[in-house]
Amino acid sequence: MSTSTKSAPFSPGVAGIANQGCDPITRPFALTEGGPLFAIEKRVGLIKAHAPTAKRRAVVAALVTWLPLLGLSMLQGRAFGHSVAISFFRDLSVHARFLLAVPLLLLAESLLGPRLADAASHFVHSRVVIEKDFPKFDEIVERGLRARDSALVEIVIAVLAFGLSILAFRQTAVNVDSWYAARTDNGNSLTWAGWWLRVFCIPLFQFLAFRWLWRLFLWFQFLSRVRRLDLQLYPTHADGAAGLGFVGEAQRFYGVLLFAVSTACAGVMANEILYGKASLESFAPAIATYVIAALLVILGPLILFAGTLRKTKRVGLHEYGALSTAYSAAFHRRWIKHENPSGEELLGTGDIQSLADLGNSYSYVEKMKPLPVDLRTVLHLAVAGLLPMAPLLLTVMPLKDLLKLLFKVIA
Repeated sequence: MSTSTKSAPFSPGVAGIANQGCDPITRPFALTEGGPLFAIEKRVGLIKAHAPTAKRRAVVAALVTWLPLLGLSMLQGRAFGHSVAISFFRDLSVHARFLLAVPLLLLAESLLGPRLADAASHFVHSRVVIEKDFPKFDEIVERGLRARDSALVEIVIAVLAFGLSILAFRQTAVNVDSWYAARTDNGNSLTWAGWWLRVFCIPLFQFLAFRWLWRLFLWFQFLSRVRRLDLQLYPTHADGAAGLGFVGEAQRFYGVLLFAVSTACAGVMANEILYGKASLESFAPAIATYVIAALLVILGPLILFAGTLRKTKRVGLHEYGALSTAYSAAFHRRWIKHENPSGEELLGTGDIQSLADLGNSYSYVEKMKPLPVDLRTVLHLAVAGLLPMAPLLLTVMPLKDLLKLLFKVIA
């Protein structure tokens, strides 16, 4: 089992973790503050240095998606009423995506980005990564940020988002006359709003979602590289994860992304139920599969530490077991066999308390978690994935009965 190494005190610096004084100066692993789109947003003033801009960007996203769709639908008389089977205001999917999901995907950058950056720097601040590995850690951060800033990756994501929008456009549609598609003898013909939806709005939503998947992969890659360092882990750490509990805590904030994607999915399912004659029960397997898959994707990076924690626990059990054996033997000789040359009295001695403390330490090791995550985080993410779909229950249960059921649950 490795032991901690004394490091130099913290002091401000200008570049990197490793400098001449070996001070642990971290460059933030800011996954949300880079890339071509980020640079464009800074140039046009949507992002300003040292100024909160997440709300502004979320509002702009709604203005360039939902608002033009409304205006174009109104121009063609498809926004209100029953002139078409599904008017703009009756389409729950479009509101869920562009008034809620897209803004949330942007707001998540100000919520999740700093948490991931803090978790990354905490490897050094907590001395899980020790001084001799500061240069390696610094290189890991730099490699991750270079990948974050890749123009090629964002171009590929944009092409993929646009291509999938063209290929899979019909997956959210119903075969009736609607605000975005007019029924003709030759099939469906896109309206003005339908063209804007197809060539800009849906690709934007998919681009933001795919970019978050790319960032999740970069976080996974970062943790994979850090795991190979000489991490200083202690099986008796109070977080039950040998000192890595902060990594699992950071993953909890991915719940906002899960909530955003689930909101978009709930809008699509609501349309299918209201206009496509589908039943909520028919979506149950898909919902369960979706939530399980989402949990595996979000918590997947933590599996990287399973082997490390298993080894830490095994070594800890051996080491604390050997210590317990030695101490118990000395205690037995002194107080049971009365081999007490100093003649010390049992009353008032700290030996019994020390024996109990040693037993508690061994119990801590035995109870170590296999992953640096607790049940609360798992439940938090599961609720974030399921909560946007809860209103769908109104399609199979009157609101009055639903409220009675909820009251019985919480009463």
